[in-house]
Amino acid sequence: MRSGTAPPVPSAPARRLLLTAAEWAVLVAEWPGALPPGLSVEVPGSRQRNDAVAALVARGVLRAPVGGPVEPVPAVAADLAVLRRPLLTVRLETGGRGGRRHGWFALGADVVVVVLTLPDGGIELSLAPAAGLGAELARVVPEAAAVTGPTARGGAPPTGALPLGLLDAAPAGRGGPPPTAAEAALAGELLRRTAGSLDCLVLGRAGGPVGAGQVSWLATDGGWVGLRPHPGGSPRRVVDVVSVRPADLGTWVAPTVAALLEGRA
Repeated sequence: MRSGTAPPVPSAPARRLLLTAAEWAVLVAEWPGALPPGLSVEVPGSRQRNDAVAALVARGVLRAPVGGPVEPVPAVAADLAVLRRPLLTVRLETGGRGGRRHGWFALGADVVVVVLTLPDGGIELSLAPAAGLGAELARVVPEAAAVTGPTARGGAPPTGALPLGLLDAAPAGRGGPPPTAAEAALAGELLRRTAGSLDCLVLGRAGGPVGAGQVSWLATDGGWVGLRPHPGGSPRRVVDVVSVRPADLGTWVAPTVAALLEGRA
């Protein structure tokens, strides 16, 4: 008989499925209106749809019961069920001169289902343990250089504190005390060196009403920077501009995720 602590059971590996736009349209044909922005699809023509169905059956994604309509195999059906009724979702969009990319993360009781747009117009549908949400977020965030496109590399990205209104496209006249010289200089450098962005929206029901949290990053010629609301709730809406890496996104969304899940308990 053995004694002592048993070794930890490793998490199941992620499962990833690559789909064409037509194949994705077939899988979500019954609920296109529920798809987040950037993931909606055009209904394919009958020939294109038939080709996509045949390909999905051949790949074991759909099955064709005798005398019945084609349907997703149980594993894929389970993924789609999580997408339709998640505990919470995380919507991610990155965009800049290097292109635009969308991600949709649906958290279930034990798993996270990820839908990701691909550069070739296709879709990746993947499944990972729920504890891997942070790793999945980090995996899909590109390096800042991939978002900004070809540009002269700068030094370290600009950091510091400034009123969020200084980054608005609208000119001055925002009200409140004028910015300090340091704040104005930081805002000017940040605007000059930014060529892309990341927007992350967390949505879920905390007990009853829908709760939300948002994360905003900017892609600069020196790397990603995050805009972290300054504690204190100043009417000037001061944010700390801090250097971040793709692997940090999970920690940025974690407080909202934890609050929403706790509200459901």
